[in-house]
Amino acid sequence: MAVGGCVGGDVPYGLPAADGSQAAALPAGNAPLVPASGEVIGSGKTRVALLLPLTGEGNAGRIAAELKNAAILAMDDVGPETLELVVKDTGGTAEGAASASAQAVTEGAAAVLGPLFAQNVRSAAPPLATAGTPMIAFSSDRTAVSPGVYLNSFLPQGVVQRTLRYAAGQGVRRVVAIVPEGAAGDIAEAEARRTMLETGGEVTAVARYSYDDMSVYEAVRGAAEAIGAADAVFVPDGGNSPATIVSAITEAGIDASQKKILGTGQWTTANLADPVLAGAWFADTDQGRVAGYKQRYQARFGAEPSLTSALAYDTVVLAGNIARGAGGIPRNAIENPVGFAGYTGLFRFLSDGTTERGYAVYEVRDGRPQIIDPAPTRFSGGS
Repeated sequence: MAVGGCVGGDVPYGLPAADGSQAAALPAGNAPLVPASGEVIGSGKTRVALLLPLTGEGNAGRIAAELKNAAILAMDDVGPETLELVVKDTGGTAEGAASASAQAVTEGAAAVLGPLFAQNVRSAAPPLATAGTPMIAFSSDRTAVSPGVYLNSFLPQGVVQRTLRYAAGQGVRRVVAIVPEGAAGDIAEAEARRTMLETGGEVTAVARYSYDDMSVYEAVRGAAEAIGAADAVFVPDGGNSPATIVSAITEAGIDASQKKILGTGQWTTANLADPVLAGAWFADTDQGRVAGYKQRYQARFGAEPSLTSALAYDTVVLAGNIARGAGGIPRNAIENPVGFAGYTGLFRFLSDGTTERGYAVYEVRDGRPQIIDPAPTRFSGGS
């Protein structure tokens, strides 16, 4: 099946040709007998539940509406006869997620997609574990994984690793990391240290800041000697942080033009037109693919979607293709080492439930990100 602009040329979107290792866990034609509770999309024999915070507080309901729209678009592409997709409202609460997942088990769902928030994922997992029903959730908190619980999300470790591995391949050995206070900074620091060690380099210093200019200047001044001796400065944060930090380095008397500035996909929220960021490198999802998804979504629903909603599209298409090939959603098919190619790029689920993704590396040129190392089209060891 070819989904416009979505299928990669080297990695099939769905199951590869059967080689004996992708045994179906459920025989084709076993339709659930219990009526479904929730909005039903499609008429396929494989029932899949989609858990969303449709009536959740704050932005939860808005994001949930986007995910639901993305699922509708995906069902248009895989065909309504491929799945019976049952949308269940969690209310954005742990209790609601647990109730919805238990209901999905009772109704014979072959898999559960979602929920969105880490605590909801943890609460939804026990009923599914008892039944042996896999879950593909959308949380970016890798601590939410457990046996049979997979995360189709943008885990921050992966994009940090891609940026620093590329930089190491270009001769970068000594890196100073300037990271925000809090959990996000902790994750970025830990992955930066691990990746540089694996590539034969090191993180020579870490400076932390709060979200005010004085804190940034103090962090830079405290690490000034290390920055002066480093090959690169790693700034994983987005927004105003990259430009403010690089400007602070210059104001501290350090020649930033002799240092490679490194970032992550968070830089899509930064002002890349600021001259201080020219020449910087950062890894991110292939924005060309994402643009194709956003155009289709806007044409159908009249609004520009978030990148998160593309995860729901890819996950529903993935489930549909697995169901078509296996008659159910077995875990060994979800963990297919070849992986899948979607609008969010190349990805595959590892046995620990986390997701490995293929990211592109960008350089800031003329105020815009330009790809200097394309996203991979296949995973090593995946054929």
